[in-house]
Amino acid sequence: MGTKKLGETKGEGTPVKKEGVHTRILSIDVYRGFALVFMALIHFGLYYGDAEANHNFIIFFLSHGLADWGAAAFLMMMGMSQVLSAKRTGKPDNWLLFKRALVRGAYIFGVGLLMLVLAWGPDKIWWWDILTLMGFATVVLFFCRFLPSWSLIGLIGAIMVLTPWFRSVFNVAVDWGFAENPVISQFVPGMYIEPEVAYHPEIVKGLFLSGYFPVFPWIAFIMIGFVIGRRIVAQKMRRDLPILMLAGVVLLCLGLILGYAGREQPPISASIAWISPLCFYPDSFSLINIQAGMSIMVFSMVYFFFDVRKKDKTNLGIFSRLFIQTSNFSLTFYFLHYMLLAWPLAIIYLITGEYMMDDLMGAVPALLCGVAAVAFLEILIFFWGKAGARYSLEWFLAALTKLVAPGYKRNVTTPGTFFDK
Repeated sequence: MGTKKLGETKGEGTPVKKEGVHTRILSIDVYRGFALVFMALIHFGLYYGDAEANHNFIIFFLSHGLADWGAAAFLMMMGMSQVLSAKRTGKPDNWLLFKRALVRGAYIFGVGLLMLVLAWGPDKIWWWDILTLMGFATVVLFFCRFLPSWSLIGLIGAIMVLTPWFRSVFNVAVDWGFAENPVISQFVPGMYIEPEVAYHPEIVKGLFLSGYFPVFPWIAFIMIGFVIGRRIVAQKMRRDLPILMLAGVVLLCLGLILGYAGREQPPISASIAWISPLCFYPDSFSLINIQAGMSIMVFSMVYFFFDVRKKDKTNLGIFSRLFIQTSNFSLTFYFLHYMLLAWPLAIIYLITGEYMMDDLMGAVPALLCGVAAVAFLEILIFFWGKAGARYSLEWFLAALTKLVAPGYKRNVTTPGTFFDK
């Protein structure tokens, strides 16, 4: 990664021209890295945790208090980055941008399918994880460039509101079984439900409506980020912060009200109704509003702290710099954490004949495994970055992009050595 300081760019990232200089939008890198790190911790707690862990308040807080909106926030950062990345190309060449979007979208989509095969086996290839959604959305966002922001906001609202209706038409509810969450049901019975049985993959239906991260409604969060990215590029984000905070509070309160009102509704309502209990798989309308509200609110605060209030952007704490490093390797980090998660389960199965997913250990040991995995990955990508990040997934993506966009260079923030302060 060289020795450039924060505020300089040399890769695919989020610089914005302001008063003749390029200033890095640090909030995007920090927020994305934060989402990735805690996502890895949460996955280990969920996939390794046994029945006792399922009743653990810490696991509940991480998986639903953070992960539910953290996943939406991660997608929102992608939408912002797409705007800022396209802005760096200067005068737009629509044909060039389309070819670039097509190559990049196909690559991320393919990496997502490969990840599912390597982690869980060929029979789980159609689970439709977040990377396949991002690959699909990369191409969709190219066409969003031609729409004004007000129409995109209307489209976002339509996606959120109409998704329950789409699910009812295509009978998505039969693809999932539900049970009450054992932690929150002790205090607010019926307000939060979750899958009782694994999702049964279907290819087309799964991609658009019933997979783990289907296009509807999850692409709405990417489009929210796309609209906010436009405001950043237009130098209007600072004055928008009060409006965004208010919009976030309204969406959050609406989601909580709908979730509370949906306590008496049957579990199937999470798929097909607007008034329904909170549910992540599939994403209920009540939770969609909470995710959008929390993502917008937290990003607004992070943006204010890092890109409005903070004057010396080279003076960052160790955690901020760690999150930025993670963001630089977001695709590689996400891919490898699933290998670290899934392969030990496969090895245990080969030795014992038992597949211990969701039944391997208690809550604390599971979270400690997550901490160890994150530490390993952070050390790995630190030295990988020092070596130029060659053969990382981002490196291959940049090489493919150059085939259709000669002269393309990937911009990243260089957080520097963690031990030099």
